[in-house]
Amino acid sequence: MATPELEPQLHDMIEVGRDLWDARLITSHGGNLSVRWQEGAAITRHGAMLHRLDPEQFVAVNSRGHPTSSGATPTPSEDTAVHLAIYREVNEAQAIAHAHPVYAVALSLEWGAITPTTVSGAILGRVPVLTPEPEEAPDVVAAALKESPAVLVRAHGVFARGADPWEALHLVSVLEEAATILYLSSEK
Repeated sequence: MATPELEPQLHDMIEVGRDLWDARLITSHGGNLSVRWQEGAAITRHGAMLHRLDPEQFVAVNSRGHPTSSGATPTPSEDTAVHLAIYREVNEAQAIAHAHPVYAVALSLEWGAITPTTVSGAILGRVPVLTPEPEEAPDVVAAALKESPAVLVRAHGVFARGADPWEALHLVSVLEEAATILYLSSEK
């Protein structure tokens, strides 16, 4: 899905995908990325390996999650409905990163929220841990992201919104740093 208008955003998402992998914030086929695009989004295809992205690994979808190009197109990410709900409800969200940072997910199993104690974590504030039913996840995650730049879905992962993919990556990495520190300090 290479279009000249989207080329800079796709390039950024390709780099962010590699950074998520290099920072061990995703598994080989885990996570997804998107940017707001026209009435919908450009999102990674289902099963994409974020550390090996190219422009053909993205699918442009309309506001209902249907691919906008005709012919054979990849299936968009299983989390497309969540991304679209966020774009619908959170005006400042221009990009979304969904990742599975190990320490943050581990804390989500027991904690109702993560409040970073690090200086860099101040940008996050209180990160809620949500436990929505699958069919309610898009609306629940989107509502929570109105109040917080990142949220955790219990036992699943983080959704972070940003002005661009780099800001979303920053939020995911800061959350994982804070969660790692909190986890290790609670092991005393």
